[in-house]
Amino acid sequence: MKRKQFCAMMIGFSALAFLGSCSKSDSTEPTPTTPDTDLPANETWIIYNAQANWSGGIYALKDNKAREINLANIPFFQVTSSLGGRTFGKSLYKVNSATNAQGILKLNLNADGRVAEDKFLASQSTAYITNYLVASSTEGYYWDDVRGGLKIQTFNPTTMERTGEIDFSSLSEGLPNESVGQLILAKRDDKLYVDLLLGTKLTGDWQVTPQNKEVAIAVYDLTQKKILNVTKFAGTTNLGVFIDHVLWSLDEKTKDLYFVAVGDMKRQPSDYSSKILRIKSGSTEFDQDFSIDIKSYQFPAEFNRLFVYDSKIYTTIPSRAVSYYGGAQHGVRYRDDVWYWNEIDATTKKAKRLAIPADSFYGTQNPFFHNGEIYFLSNNTGEAYSGVNQYNPVTGEVKETFHLKESGRLNGFNIITE
Repeated sequence: MKRKQFCAMMIGFSALAFLGSCSKSDSTEPTPTTPDTDLPANETWIIYNAQANWSGGIYALKDNKAREINLANIPFFQVTSSLGGRTFGKSLYKVNSATNAQGILKLNLNADGRVAEDKFLASQSTAYITNYLVASSTEGYYWDDVRGGLKIQTFNPTTMERTGEIDFSSLSEGLPNESVGQLILAKRDDKLYVDLLLGTKLTGDWQVTPQNKEVAIAVYDLTQKKILNVTKFAGTTNLGVFIDHVLWSLDEKTKDLYFVAVGDMKRQPSDYSSKILRIKSGSTEFDQDFSIDIKSYQFPAEFNRLFVYDSKIYTTIPSRAVSYYGGAQHGVRYRDDVWYWNEIDATTKKAKRLAIPADSFYGTQNPFFHNGEIYFLSNNTGEAYSGVNQYNPVTGEVKETFHLKESGRLNGFNIITE
């Protein structure tokens, strides 16, 4: 999705729903955060907060971590678009610069423990389309349409310098809109898995309509430096949503790869509904016997978050029908407090709603695993809640990690461990 268009549609609605700010109120003195000494001393919490216009700050809390956090008077790194980020080691990476120039921004913690800019890898494009993957301290991949829609660029995540490209042009069918890795860039072992999209962007649509009603993943062998195969799955369309919203997950226990196909979010055809798909460990082909269909839980709707651990799929399922376009569910209604975190068993396909506060889909970060527990973000207007809850997949226990107080929306959360 083109995020600028996405954000522009929502600013008016979100301004009514969220009045949080990065700074203290003019009329009341903020209640200072009281540090909690029971929290792990070797962890630095990275918090991305956002105001109604999506701008906000990136905060680093170490000795001042708490269960209730007021961000007022805490130093932060200001960004025009605060949409969360990813960590590798002790570095942070996010889509676009502090002023929203297109590319990949690397940040570190400075000597004072604050978030500070390190280096920026600029995209040649001016559109919001720079998908990326950090695979190691020296191995990274990104997509830049100007350099070629059917090419993947390589870069060094330490120096933030472009190092070359991988050419998939042999997969072209001569259609108006063709891309590889625009929305899915995944690595498992020595292979790169990228979405292959061949189609046409129709007038008024932000998604590309594929030539064939199917999804496709191209698999590239990084050792042999060649395209191994293209695997396809019928009955759904459109892998991924937008670049800063990752919709693939590697199950670290089973090594199976999972992907979300959101389908056509404008027309929401029942025959090509949103599905969660899988490429099993040791294979480079879609598992044709496996799919999780959104229609089994709610419809019209689509899956829009994904994390998988030990054959359990974690995603949000809405409590009512939703549609990003048109109808009674349009606009801010899509961002009502209707999204609930669920655990779906990949074998039985049975869904279990977790005891975690409802979410409004203003923050799009996926859950993540840390020290035996899975962490989930939630924002909602009904309870004026913005916070993180952690879930133990063995015991089933849920407990709150922290929540924000008078500090805007929570759009991202990472943990850096000493």
